[in-house]
Amino acid sequence: MKINGYQPVQSYSTNYQAAKLGEQSIAPAKTNDKVEISNAAKRMQGAKKLEEARQQKIDQIKTQIDAGTYYVSSKTIAEKMYNFWNNR
Repeated sequence: MKINGYQPVQSYSTNYQAAKLGEQSIAPAKTNDKVEISNAAKRMQGAKKLEEARQQKIDQIKTQIDAGTYYVSSKTIAEKMYNFWNNR
């Protein structure tokens, strides 16, 4: 590789100094902050309501089990299992 001549470093350092001085004199632009909540986060916020409803249902079932009044149809369970395993 052959290198012909050289360029003095002074021209680069002069440009750097000018740019550095220019940066100090310019005040940073003020921007307004903005927050955006994604759809997933919005769904997660609504999940608390679902958890409360789910907990109410669990408490209701526990009460029925304790009272001996909880009943689930074996036919309904068999149908749901059959549909699940047969992808229906």
